[in-house]
Parts: sequence; structure tokens; C-alpha cells
Amino acid sequence: MTHPPSKPAASRRPAVKVHTDRRTPQPSKPAHRPVAERRAAVEALLAEGLSDREIARRAGVSPSTVSAVRKGQEAARIGA
Repeated sequence: MTHPPSKPAASRRPAVKVHTDRRTPQPSKPAHRPVAERRAAVEALLAEGLSDREIARRAGVSPSTVSAVRKGQEAARIGA
């Protein structure tokens, strides 16, 4: 059994046309909570004496954010 000659790969068309209109808006990421709101949540948890890791988990922020808030509180306390 012989098959008909196939077209070169470059001239083949895809079986399904994919819509790639770049003007179509992409779904956006959810908006972040305002910085003041995140800071307030971290400060409230700091007052409970929790670890940075636990505060980060509960507040939904990174441990480095908790550390930055803690350092800011310490700087404000000593008047720096």
C-alpha cells in the first residue's frame, strides 16, 4: 500500500487554529493587600510573641517582611 506524498512540514497548516490576539486582556493577578494592612496584621501578631516564621504563615507574608516590621518597631522604640 502506498501513501500519497506528504507536504513539506513548512507548508502544513495546523489542524486547529489557535487564537493568539495579543489585545485580549489577560486575567490579572489578585490585588495585594495594602502595605498598611499587612503591617498592622504583622504588628498584632508580633505583640503575641510568635516567631517570625509563624507570624509570616498566619499573616500571609514572607518572613523577611516580618523581620522588616520588627526592625522598624525597634528603630522607632530607640528613636532612630
